[in-house]
Amino acid sequence: MNYDTPISKHWQLAPNGNGITQGADDIDLCIHHILSTRKGADVLRPDFGSNHFDYLDTPEDVFIPNVVREVVLAIQTWEKRAVVENVKFEGNAPHITMIVQWRVADEIWGELHQTRIYSGK
Repeated sequence: MNYDTPISKHWQLAPNGNGITQGADDIDLCIHHILSTRKGADVLRPDFGSNHFDYLDTPEDVFIPNVVREVVLAIQTWEKRAVVENVKFEGNAPHITMIVQWRVADEIWGELHQTRIYSGK
């Protein structure tokens, strides 16, 4: 949800340049940034991002467990406000959509959110 002024201590500029994003939408955007960045791509933060890209061209039995591990590790490292509940995949190579189901860390029985990452070629 986009707003003109922050009503939360966690916020950032909206991706379309219109207003700001906050709350669960802010966390979703952060997760999207983390999983869209290959480790080493950010010169000022070489450990930022995820290594799941290393497994994109591997067989399914290697791809799934390794990508799930890398995604969970990246989110645990860089987005402490979220807890990953599940990582699923839709589609077939080379057009795969990764669906990360997560909840806000402070909420015991919180709403389940989804971040979708498309990794088509």
